[in-house]
Amino acid sequence: MEPILTKEEIADLLSAIREGAINVDAIDDQGPGHGIPRIAKEIDLFGLYNRDETSGEMRIPNLDIVLDVFARNFGTSLTNTLQRTFQAEREEIVTDNFQNSLLALNNKGAIGIYSTDPLKYGCLFHFDNLLAFTLLEIMLGSSHANELLALDRNLTPIEINVLKTTMTGICADLSKAMAPVAAIKPALIKAENNFRLVNIVDAETEVLVTTFQIRAGSEQAGKLRMIIPYLTLEPIREKFKEIVSVTHASYTWGSTFAKEALEMPFLLTARSGTLTLSIREIINLKEGDIIDLGYDPDRPLDILVEDKRKFSAVPGERDGKKAFHITGSLGNTTGEQYGNQ
Repeated sequence: MEPILTKEEIADLLSAIREGAINVDAIDDQGPGHGIPRIAKEIDLFGLYNRDETSGEMRIPNLDIVLDVFARNFGTSLTNTLQRTFQAEREEIVTDNFQNSLLALNNKGAIGIYSTDPLKYGCLFHFDNLLAFTLLEIMLGSSHANELLALDRNLTPIEINVLKTTMTGICADLSKAMAPVAAIKPALIKAENNFRLVNIVDAETEVLVTTFQIRAGSEQAGKLRMIIPYLTLEPIREKFKEIVSVTHASYTWGSTFAKEALEMPFLLTARSGTLTLSIREIINLKEGDIIDLGYDPDRPLDILVEDKRKFSAVPGERDGKKAFHITGSLGNTTGEQYGNQ
């Protein structure tokens, strides 16, 4: 008995016949003993076709959060190291294969090869020409310039060597950003200006490419790109899901603030009176002078929390120490508490 085709298979078959992908005459020549060939379908192993094929943000949940933290860390590190105000902002995360991601760099700029122990395969960071020459100018002592220029030439080995300081600093920034997910120890293995010598995975291996826009003050300072194989992050994919929880976020923050506020220290002052003196009177004060506060001992003291009147109290002594007896609060005289002054 011939197998019965499903509706989907029939639709695929008719579509293939209309497009000429199947030769109907050839099927007839084979006779009734041969089954109708079924149309092969692409198997989506990674879920790429359920979304924009160029987007990489959904491949690793919350990867964008980790990379945003890295961007802030990197901007702060550049600011502290070079004594200029730098900002780094993540732009996009896209998927590609390793060979295409390198070809897109046009063999311009500098690239650092990093290990990510204990994760396999490592990653790459690419400094485009504008970013590389901007950092070189600042590191070699240039004054503030109104316009940042990218020279139309390859970096020399000496210039690559100077950039190694900044490339090495990326290790600490990446390690801090990845800390909520995994304890990794990134290390700069090599800095290179010839991208044909760069190879950490096979040419067709899928990679995630993240672009960061770098600004020096108000000027565009170039772009930093991170190229990391999907296979590097895939073993810890589930851990990325655990780094953030938005359930009842507002309630959690509200209760946290309320709890912390109860532990904040405040200055408590018992004030018996106030007086006003001129600068001359203060200058003329000398030892033995008596200053009249105009204070009535039978009148309650004012208890100030920071600089606000909060309670009224009667002065006294307890266990050999000066103390005050709270007799009421603003508009409320029912409660009684004791406190040491």
